Order: sequence, then C-alpha cells, then structure tokens
Amino acid sequence: MKADTLTLEPRGAEVDHLLKLEILIAQRADELWMRSGSTRGTDLIHWIQAEREVFGRYIGLGKARKPLAASHS
Repeated sequence: MKADTLTLEPRGAEVDHLLKLEILIAQRADELWMRSGSTRGTDLIHWIQAEREVFGRYIGLGKARKPLAASHS
C-alpha cells in the first residue's frame, strides 16, 4: 500500500462499529449516572467509567472476548 493512500479516517463498516461502541458507552454512562442519583456535574466521571467497562469488555483484557450487549446488569 502506498503511503499516500493510508488514512486514519474510519470507513464503512468501521464507522458503524465505532458508532455502536459510542452508543454502548453512552447508554452505560447514562445508567451509571442515574444509579448514582443523577448528580449534576458528574457526567464526565460516568462517561470515563463507561468507556473503561465497554472497552475492557471489547478487548477482553487478555480473556476470551464477551459479546457486546446494549444492556448491562
């Protein structure tokens, strides 16, 4: 592959996959926020925690990958 054809921009299925991950993170962050009492100003804390959880499951942290699901228990 030529250097001028490389891109860091996601395309097609990659975009769909990234959007799904973002939706899962947003859903989990909202769930964490509501469970914590919906305190104003804590959205970033919950977003970061949700990213850790979703990406941790996604990469498996050295374990077998678990399928991503939209709901968390």
